Amino acid sequence: MDFTYGIAIKNVRQLQEIKTLWQQEQERSAQAKTAYAEREQRVALLRQEIESLEQASAPRFEQFDDGQMHHSQGISATRVLTPREQYLAALDAWRNHPPEALRLKQQELKAYEQAFKDQWGNYSYQFLGQVGPAVSRFYRQGCPSTTYKFTQGMLEGHAQAAEQSNDPSHWFEARELHMKGSVTMRKTENGWRALNDQ
Repeated sequence: MDFTYGIAIKNVRQLQEIKTLWQQEQERSAQAKTAYAEREQRVALLRQEIESLEQASAPRFEQFDDGQMHHSQGISATRVLTPREQYLAALDAWRNHPPEALRLKQQELKAYEQAFKDQWGNYSYQFLGQVGPAVSRFYRQGCPSTTYKFTQGMLEGHAQAAEQSNDPSHWFEARELHMKGSVTMRKTENGWRALNDQ
């Protein structure tokens, strides 16, 4: 006896749900690309402003190299600071207590970087860039390994359509697989019985 049968996805709604998720991920990815481009410009501008404030406010060695010798405070009346020691002490104090304008600009950059990381930095995509494997897992989850050849036939159709059109959305089409088979039958007292599968 020859026979034909079809295999189709039972719940198309689930396939549409993961397609919706994939579309959302595509949209978020496009938004992220724009956001990262804007971030580069904003960070570059903030760093440029910080650098300008640093150059304007940081102590310079020439300010202390005036040919004079200066006594240190609170150490010893006989201890004389060299211009280099004076400069390094002033530079250390400047780093520990930067001017208000510089400190605020540094805080602005740090806050912006953290806010950007919170919004865009900790997101993982389930389907973007790996639609085929993700949909394949969806079809095969919970199925015994013996069904692999049936789902493989379905998924080959998805893969061919997606590859030929360069459109991954074909992976989310609900397809039906048509199969053919034959079985040898024997008439018995209890009706027809299958002898073996071919």
